[in-house]
Amino acid sequence: MLRSLHIENYVLIKSLDLDFTSGFSVITGETGAGKSILLGALGLVLGNRADLKTISDGQEKCVIEAVFDISNYNIRKLFEDNDLDYYDECIFRRELLRNGKSRLFLNDTPVNISILKAIGDELIDIHSQHSNLLLKDDSFQLSVLDCIAENKDIRNRYREIYNKHSIVSKLLKDTIALAASDKKDLNYIEFQYKQLCDAKLRADELPELESDLLYLEHASELKTALAQTEDALLNETGAISLLRIAENQTQTASNFQSELQALHDRISSCTIELKDIADDISKRCELIEMNPERLEQVRERLDLIYTLLQKHKVANVSELLDLQKVLEDKISELNYSDENIAKLKQEENLLNIDLQKIASTLSESRKNTVKKIESHLTASLSNLGIPNANFVIKINTTDTPSRSGIDKVSFLFSANKSQKPQAVAQIASGGEISRLMLCIKAMIAKSENLPTLIFDEIDTGISGEIAAKMGNILKEMGLHSQIICITHLPQIAAKGSIHYMVYKKNEDGTETHVKLLDQNERIEEIAKMLSGTAISSAAIENAQDLLNNN
Repeated sequence: MLRSLHIENYVLIKSLDLDFTSGFSVITGETGAGKSILLGALGLVLGNRADLKTISDGQEKCVIEAVFDISNYNIRKLFEDNDLDYYDECIFRRELLRNGKSRLFLNDTPVNISILKAIGDELIDIHSQHSNLLLKDDSFQLSVLDCIAENKDIRNRYREIYNKHSIVSKLLKDTIALAASDKKDLNYIEFQYKQLCDAKLRADELPELESDLLYLEHASELKTALAQTEDALLNETGAISLLRIAENQTQTASNFQSELQALHDRISSCTIELKDIADDISKRCELIEMNPERLEQVRERLDLIYTLLQKHKVANVSELLDLQKVLEDKISELNYSDENIAKLKQEENLLNIDLQKIASTLSESRKNTVKKIESHLTASLSNLGIPNANFVIKINTTDTPSRSGIDKVSFLFSANKSQKPQAVAQIASGGEISRLMLCIKAMIAKSENLPTLIFDEIDTGISGEIAAKMGNILKEMGLHSQIICITHLPQIAAKGSIHYMVYKKNEDGTETHVKLLDQNERIEEIAKMLSGTAISSAAIENAQDLLNNN
């Protein structure tokens, strides 16, 4: 869950620190107050594209830091795969500089944006109107079925076999093609293999090189910072010189008042400690060298690796080494093509049997959960103001397994009795899709440990009793996941256990602020949402009733 968010010099936010809790929290504020700024900052620290225009006017950089408790998420392997230390508390930090540079850190370790985004995607889901488009996507619809059917283990097993089957099938196809071409491609394969061998790749060298590049490119800045620190300690007017004066003076003073000897001793200890620090800094400074030759070597090495990654369309050096082994095997297989083809066919056949078996099991599990989902979502939609909702899941089974199985899923929907259910993408309105997506996510929240869910504009097009019911759904979801909802509706705002208000101040300039409201402030804010700027006594009573009902 998201524990805290620090924003500095981002758009209209000069400095902001927010603490979050579990459960259901709401964020309110007038249109234009800056609620979208919070989402933009959170998206930026989780790997979204940076825009220099978001740095506050007159500032050289913006800093965003988000702290997550990840103890309940099974993502330790994701850290290990990326050579990152795992802690139950995970700190994302991003610095965007006016000169265009962007620095990214995960638990104080520099990382690239792809790693930041991959881990961030496991921790938080920002749901906006754009997210509703997912509901029209076939793969998302299938993932909903698998989630509610609790197919995670069997689907992972299926994908494992499917990937193996795909690799073997491709290798078989390539081997047959090579044999059929009478080894005419052997020279090119040997060239690729030699190129990879000559590169002398190591699986773990890329992060090391990227770290070396970061150090070498900033060696001058590092050395300057340490040198200036040393000078501040050791020059004639520096800290150590001033402490020595204080030391001498307190020594003299202690001759007249013995109690002052203790102060003299403490100052002496500080002087010794600062001198040790200055010596350490001096040694470290001496070790830092501007090494343009090494810098050029690192750049050339990285260029070589990046070129090979791009050329072979793989994601990391380990996959290049895997490819190198595959090419080596291919070269060997050319001399034993008939024997290898026979073995590969047998392996492919066995994998295909396993694949079909587990695909059938996966398909059966999906079909068994269809009625449960249909009845639940139809009832939920009726509760949210679509009384004649009819939600149907259609599953078509094929003979050819794909990465997701042998099923093609379609979500069908109709809002009227006389209307035949049709594909969601063709018939549902924006408001209907929003409510359907909320019902789906609420159902999923009971099935598995979802990441933090942030809802923005989920309440578009609703009001009154339906808004209150939507608030109840969000509140119930908060029992299973951390839910944060940006809303304009008092009925939803009153359902939150925690209430933040976003507002602007126009003093020395326009700034966006966020305040955690107490009970009285919540009453006032909800009353304002009910009646506008001029708060009536009736609005106050209504706001109190809404909160009391919660």
